Amino acid sequence: MKRAMMTAVLFAALLLPGMAEANSVETLPEGIFAIGLKWGFKWATEQFGNDFGTGTTSIVQDYNITITGADLDPTRFTTDDILGTLDVTYDSYGMEFSITTAYGITDNLSVMMIIPIQYTHNEFNVELLGSNMYLQRDAEGNPVIPVNETLAPALGLTETMNTQDFFDILSCETGGQICQFRYKPIKNWSRWGLGEVITGLRYKFFDNQKWRQGITLFNKWPTGRHKQTDDLFDINFGDQNWDVGFWYGVDYMPIQDLMFNVSGGYTEQLPFVRQKRIWGRNIDPDTGKERGAIPVAEYWKKIPTHIDYGGNWDLYWGFTWIPRWVPFLNFSNEFYFFWKYHDNYWAEEAPQDPNGNPWTPDFRAMEWGTQTSAIEMTNAIGFNTIGWVQRGEFPVPLQFAVGYTVGIAGKHFERQNSVWLSLDLIGSIYMFEEAVATEEDKELEDFKLPARAATDPDAPAGALAEERESEKERKLREAGEWQNSFGKVRKYGW
Repeated sequence: MKRAMMTAVLFAALLLPGMAEANSVETLPEGIFAIGLKWGFKWATEQFGNDFGTGTTSIVQDYNITITGADLDPTRFTTDDILGTLDVTYDSYGMEFSITTAYGITDNLSVMMIIPIQYTHNEFNVELLGSNMYLQRDAEGNPVIPVNETLAPALGLTETMNTQDFFDILSCETGGQICQFRYKPIKNWSRWGLGEVITGLRYKFFDNQKWRQGITLFNKWPTGRHKQTDDLFDINFGDQNWDVGFWYGVDYMPIQDLMFNVSGGYTEQLPFVRQKRIWGRNIDPDTGKERGAIPVAEYWKKIPTHIDYGGNWDLYWGFTWIPRWVPFLNFSNEFYFFWKYHDNYWAEEAPQDPNGNPWTPDFRAMEWGTQTSAIEMTNAIGFNTIGWVQRGEFPVPLQFAVGYTVGIAGKHFERQNSVWLSLDLIGSIYMFEEAVATEEDKELEDFKLPARAATDPDAPAGALAEERESEKERKLREAGEWQNSFGKVRKYGW
């Protein structure tokens, strides 16, 4: 490994997620690039409640509802006719691979791209319990209509509705009142997909020995797969719409081994239009208040819907500690808080039912619980080969980290857990330049920064090398004073 490359490694130390989790405002030096790979395993089975706090409930609690005949057809049945009570259990986990690339345009301006590739496994187990209704089928076995216990004997029906009957009602596509849903068959599935690609730039506008400040501008591309409206238990890989945002950050290093960081920003999720089924309200019988519900609605209630997801405010605070007696290790702790506005849905024109009669969509059930917030904590330990590469004891400049993130408190938000690993590689565009002059000059030329050469083009090679060597020593000192990170992907920003 050339000495020039060692210098490049030191300049780029801790600029990607692999090394330190604190969201530093540092930028990559001019001509330096970094490539990061991050793998995470996530799972969530609970969500925070209706009030901000640590209390959690099952993610599918609102799905465990009792369906009456009156919900299906109030002209034929009453609330005493029970189709059944749903017992829904849920298990979901997933992985994410993030590819991060960054490049220093100048010493104070860097660009970055993050490409997330996701894997999700969902298991939904649904049972229908306590039914006193019987399902009548036609000659081909298609569901026709449930009947109560008074009519069942005359039709020769002896068994009340079961789980498969309920699934058949949701997915059948024949005519009649009972087949007005036409959902995809309910099943467990595993899926790979591309998440929302993030691009942005960061400008560091203030930098001295103890303080630095910077601003990050970014946008999220509509590349993530949106959940299908005809699949009851589908999950997003993204909102599939454009987001734009900014971050402002401050770093403070009271001593060489310790850095504190505070950063915050806002993300605006731009409005868009998509086909959505409009399902009705659900009232909690114990509190009398509206709550979420399983989003079941007739297929003809799928209409072009204007969607304006609420923007969100984000705040990070944390620290990174790099003990001088083991400079190849670092430890970090970070807290992340976000607060998201209420979502808004509306229809541009009054839709019609199958008989041509206008109806007024009620979006309140869809908007319920969309004002969310959460606090998450991350602890991480990082390892780097920077010092070993500098001493010629290791050939590859890399950074490796392992961390754990957990949700502490929140409102209307999944309590997520994740473990992750990351690996970052660092280089310089100058390492690819054609060698000139002596081997010593070649080592220095490979990592020469523009406008860093001697002002006199006719100066002897020794003077040029001496000036470059002084520049390298200065950069080594500055890199030793600042060990920090470039930033990382989060749910609503980077």
